[in-house]
Amino acid sequence: MKMNNTLRAVLIASTSMVWGGAVTAQEADFETSCALVNGVLPANCTQDNASEVVVVPAGENNELDRGNAAVGGDGFLISIDGKPVIGDKRVEDEIRKTDIALSNADVQVKFDGLGAVPRLDLVAVDQTEAFEAGDVVTFRSRTNYPAYLSRGEVRMVDIGNAAGPKTLAVVPVQPNGSVSVTIPEGRDVVAIHRVYDARGRYNETEPLSLQGSDDRGLFAQAEEGTDATRVRGIPVSGGAITVYGKGVRSGATVQTLGENVKPDADGSFVVQRILPAGERDVEVRISGAGEDIYLQRSVEIPRSEWFGVATVDLTFGYREDAGKNAAGGAVDKYYDRGRLAFYVKGKTQKGWNITASADTGEDELSEIFRNLDKKDPRHLLLRLDSEKAYPVYGDDSTIVEDAPTSGKFYFKAEREGNFALWGNYKGQVNGSHFLRNERTLYGFQGHVQTQATTSKGEPRAELDLYAAQPDTLPGRDVFRGTGGSVYFLQRQDLSIGSETIAIEIRDPDTGRVTSREVLVYGRDYDINYLQGVITLTRPLTGATGGGTVITDPLGENTVQLTVNYEFTPTAGTIDGYAYGGRAQFWATDNLRFGATGLVEQTDIADQTAYGADMRYEISDTTFLELEYARTEGPGFGSSYSSDGGLIVTNTNAVGGTGEAYMARGQVDLKDLNPDLNGQLGAYYEKRRAGFSTLDYQTTVDEELWGVYGEYAPTERLSYRLYYDDFTDDAGKVAREGGLEVTYKVSKRLTYDFGIEHIDKVTPAGAADETGKRTDVAVRATITVNPKLEYSVFGQATVSRSGGLARNHRVGAGVKYQFAQNWTFEGEISDGSRGVGALALLSYDNGKDGTAYFGYTLDPGRSYNGVDLSGKDRGQFVVGGTRRLSQAVDVYAENTYDLFGQHRSLTSTYGINYARSEFLRYSASVEVGRVDDSANGDFDRTALSFGVRYENQTGVTGTARLEYRRDRGVYNNTSRDGDTIALVSTLRYKIDEEQRLLFSFDGSYTDTDGSSIPDGRYAELTLGYAYRPIENDRLNVLLKYTYLHDLYGQEVDGTNDPGPRQKSHVLSLDASYDLNRNWTLGGKLGGRWSQSSPDATTAFQDNDAWLVVANARYHLTHKWDVLVEGRALRAEQAGVTEYGILGAAYRHIGNNYKVGVGYNFGKFSDDLTDLTYDDKGMFINLIAKF
Repeated sequence: MKMNNTLRAVLIASTSMVWGGAVTAQEADFETSCALVNGVLPANCTQDNASEVVVVPAGENNELDRGNAAVGGDGFLISIDGKPVIGDKRVEDEIRKTDIALSNADVQVKFDGLGAVPRLDLVAVDQTEAFEAGDVVTFRSRTNYPAYLSRGEVRMVDIGNAAGPKTLAVVPVQPNGSVSVTIPEGRDVVAIHRVYDARGRYNETEPLSLQGSDDRGLFAQAEEGTDATRVRGIPVSGGAITVYGKGVRSGATVQTLGENVKPDADGSFVVQRILPAGERDVEVRISGAGEDIYLQRSVEIPRSEWFGVATVDLTFGYREDAGKNAAGGAVDKYYDRGRLAFYVKGKTQKGWNITASADTGEDELSEIFRNLDKKDPRHLLLRLDSEKAYPVYGDDSTIVEDAPTSGKFYFKAEREGNFALWGNYKGQVNGSHFLRNERTLYGFQGHVQTQATTSKGEPRAELDLYAAQPDTLPGRDVFRGTGGSVYFLQRQDLSIGSETIAIEIRDPDTGRVTSREVLVYGRDYDINYLQGVITLTRPLTGATGGGTVITDPLGENTVQLTVNYEFTPTAGTIDGYAYGGRAQFWATDNLRFGATGLVEQTDIADQTAYGADMRYEISDTTFLELEYARTEGPGFGSSYSSDGGLIVTNTNAVGGTGEAYMARGQVDLKDLNPDLNGQLGAYYEKRRAGFSTLDYQTTVDEELWGVYGEYAPTERLSYRLYYDDFTDDAGKVAREGGLEVTYKVSKRLTYDFGIEHIDKVTPAGAADETGKRTDVAVRATITVNPKLEYSVFGQATVSRSGGLARNHRVGAGVKYQFAQNWTFEGEISDGSRGVGALALLSYDNGKDGTAYFGYTLDPGRSYNGVDLSGKDRGQFVVGGTRRLSQAVDVYAENTYDLFGQHRSLTSTYGINYARSEFLRYSASVEVGRVDDSANGDFDRTALSFGVRYENQTGVTGTARLEYRRDRGVYNNTSRDGDTIALVSTLRYKIDEEQRLLFSFDGSYTDTDGSSIPDGRYAELTLGYAYRPIENDRLNVLLKYTYLHDLYGQEVDGTNDPGPRQKSHVLSLDASYDLNRNWTLGGKLGGRWSQSSPDATTAFQDNDAWLVVANARYHLTHKWDVLVEGRALRAEQAGVTEYGILGAAYRHIGNNYKVGVGYNFGKFSDDLTDLTYDDKGMFINLIAKF
């Protein structure tokens, strides 16, 4: 039996209260006339519940009544707009008079206790182009919580420093203040804003690049509400006071909340500050340009504030006849069912912020509290059962997911950086070199940290824990940089928000990760979750680094894009658990110990990993790190592509048990002696066979170590030395060491000298990959002016043995900013290994346009999964972005790779077009093509088109069409596939009383089923709501749904497909108020359906009609009575059932109801209820809070 839907609607409606404007004559004339006659109420103006006294609790007022006079002898006061009307005229409502003054001045003061979001940002006020060393730039701090801060600073950091990020300068700045900074010398200098509280804890922003424009600086005096916080260590509570206004005269200034605010061009302003709990006086002063306004509002920011809703619905019943279930079997005569649901959000007086929600769903009482932690994807984002909900209710309500959970329960409690959570989350176990967790999971997550901090603001001790039961699998795709910005993932239909994307620099010989930078969505990349396409905001090269002696003309370190994400497999089930955590503590201000443990028992993975680490640091660039890690069992594999995802090589996870050791240390000579300029460092790693992590799959024992150093005794002279040694049990050896000297003859001329020795043994490689070689090189660099620099270089092999080829090479390079915004960088060389070339022509006007053209030719290049056949002619990249007008933005990129007979072309084109302020279009095309006579040809086309429309008359519409087509054969395997998807929604506000909604979701897939299911799906929904405002006697809800599902939707949260169906469902609900107490209602429902349990069974008809008519009696705070008649027609069975239901409810106070009813029919009013067990008596208990 299911809960009667009509009865449920009655109960919900009868406990609702709406406060509106004036009562209309039609409303007042329902039963009695209460219109004033000569200022006197008529004698018959009485109601049935006139003698009923009900106390309705009212919420607290944050406004202070300080200074108000006591109420006089009349005992009451009624005032309108602050002016007394009836009562003691000595009493004046000063607060209301302030409201009127604020309104007349077009200024508003708002308090928000639960929705305050701390913000921190840094802007370059006068930045229009890229800055260079020696330039002076003015930075402005922006934050909305200065009351919690004691100081701030701007940190200039060189993130391009070879030995790791290095802090070059720290300049103090007051929160919300400004400071001018001279840009120091560095390879890639960025600005970071850090603020501290009185206990030394700090928050920090994302790095602000100084290589491009920052349009936020154009209005640096305005409160824009931007947030760039990367590190949050300062607890911020209290409440947010927001002051905003408009129409301020040009030239006038606003003073409020301790700030001077400059309105924007149209005279509008907004400023928000988060303030601690307590009594506050908010002053607003507008002066200058003929303005002279001063207003004050007194408010109290509470220490504790709560918001919550809850409902308890219990039903106990007796079936008069032995009921039947859907299969015709007997069911028990006695039954009980119930549902508990609540949502609560608030903060305690001790500073705990609590968010919690639960919904048990309707079930037997013995079952509703069981499996509260059970994962149920239907609860995600409050997805409503389509058979129980209307697509539009006419009240313009929206859903905000404040308690994200894939189950029945969500809870989060946080205070001063500590929190405990049950729900959906993203793993944050990091801090170890070898082990980390970045998965998006459902379950428990907790973080505990001490309030005591080190002198650098780090918590003395931290503990992170998580435990989950995943129903998705992690994917990991690795791409070698192509010089372009578009990369195709191996899988489609990814879990939204689950990705972690990073750029890694690796040693190509040892696989050692030398640096890793996590990218930020929206700033660094965009992603199409359905198509599985990553688009970077900047092209990514495939190699970087190198010294004076050239081993690889394009760069000696490999640049890789790593993408971790979650996806749902198209076949099979996922069982198991994932749990782990990390603990770390600072024994002193310089010494940290940590331990990490991870367990993964999901799908093919059955791995336990744990480790311990230690770090001793004097500064960011002087430190010692030790780490041990061990893995037992296989983890998850990964894929690799060197052409952006067209050709993919899969790597399975390594099984067995393995260990890894790491030691790394570095000394910045300035920390020993401020007069010394240089760094010394060393590292050691050992990885045993069977060691398996996200970054390493070790099949044989590996050992690597190295040393490096830089020293500049004078401004003109500097030295650099390095040595790396790698060996493994398979016999592979890779040793490389060298010494470089740089001497600046003058500001214009610089010489670099270098010598390098290489020793390689490659047992499984070609003969020319084993041997020894010593090379010497010299380079001369001439800086003509800040815009022009060129160099010439030459090198020769002075000693060689074995199969290694000689490495003679000569070449030249240039970097030239030949016009405003135009830069050319190029290098060409020739030598023993062939011609190498690199060219990049780029344009960036810092505002509305970029363009680039690049060419690379690497004589030693390799291609994953492809043997070179013919001559490698390099790779071309051309692309750019352009704002053609205020309405049109376009972008395009083409990457053309000529690797012998294997040739590939990757193209992307896109446009964003604002047709008007109401209508916007977006479109993109991604095309990939491989021509390979040896391995097979392959084509991929991905199209995307979107439109959004929203006008001022109430029409809002969105639509997106996606298409992907794969054709070809690679290594005798067909890769054909087609995917089409359309998602659209249209909302129409006919008038203030009527709403119309249309939506369509459809997909067509013809694939091998490895990445996305094969099938057809379409769902069309039409909804209408009539909800009058002034005369609300008649209310109408209408819904029509067409469902064409040939996939077979998942059932009970498993991956097993359910029945296929093609169905039309129509539902119409209406109610009409005869008077204040009596309402007539009705429902008309129809289902025309064909269903099939699987793809091998023919569809069968399953049609039904339902007609319901009811009468309801409602006496406020006393009684609810329902009498309802029903008729159900099952067409194919040729059966018509009739029924009558009656129920009466008594209100108990404001929150409770007790009802009793009887159903004379055997069926409910739900067309999806296939049981015939509803005849009998029931008792219903309801509580609402």
